[in-house]
Amino acid sequence: MVTSEQPVRLSIVTPAYDELPNLRELLPEIGRVTGSIPGAIVEILVVVPGATTQADLDEISALGGRPILRGPTDSFGDAIRSGIAAVDGWSELVIVMDADGSHDPSSIPRLIAEANEADVVVASRYVSGGETDNPVLLKVMSRALNLAYRVILGINCKDVSTNFKLYKAADLRRVELTSKDFDVVEELLFRLKMLHGRHLVIKEIPDRFFERKHGVTKRQLGPFVVSYLKTLIYLSWLGRSAKS
Repeated sequence: MVTSEQPVRLSIVTPAYDELPNLRELLPEIGRVTGSIPGAIVEILVVVPGATTQADLDEISALGGRPILRGPTDSFGDAIRSGIAAVDGWSELVIVMDADGSHDPSSIPRLIAEANEADVVVASRYVSGGETDNPVLLKVMSRALNLAYRVILGINCKDVSTNFKLYKAADLRRVELTSKDFDVVEELLFRLKMLHGRHLVIKEIPDRFFERKHGVTKRQLGPFVVSYLKTLIYLSWLGRSAKS
């Protein structure tokens, strides 16, 4: 539990695949924002591909991040697993956010402010006051995806699929994730639901999802949709099996 008498002990996990131009802007801004939180103890874990050059690793360190090589593959799922595994034992809270500039570091204090009231705090596009810069087609697909996960898996969250969330470090150490791709984000929330049952408390705060600043997205629409549907079917089966 975070109290006013104790400093915030926070790890920020940022999966990054060929995102150095964005990290040059993002990491100093995270440092500036978290540096304004009184007494905060913060580490920024930047999870990069295994073949990242030493020069890039050194630059990430100079920017204030701690580079973590993902493994055993360079998938997004392994990036999340590697990042969670690398979180220091002193950490109490973990924020996961994207490295492409779509998530605003200025929202970090607002996530932390709700940490005592919830197991998971979500920077949500789909509650009142939230917004997204995605094109119309992606907005429609995203809303449909989130509705399916919310209804079929019984997750009380309007923005299941955003990667910008705050978790309790102790909870993350207790879950085992298996998804390979971006669907690991939904799996993580479902695993926490299985961990806490009906007592899981999810708090959504309105936030804006921006277009990436530099580079191109790593998500390919066809495989993206297929992997999410496969994961939805698997998690639905897993939930029914746990009840039987």
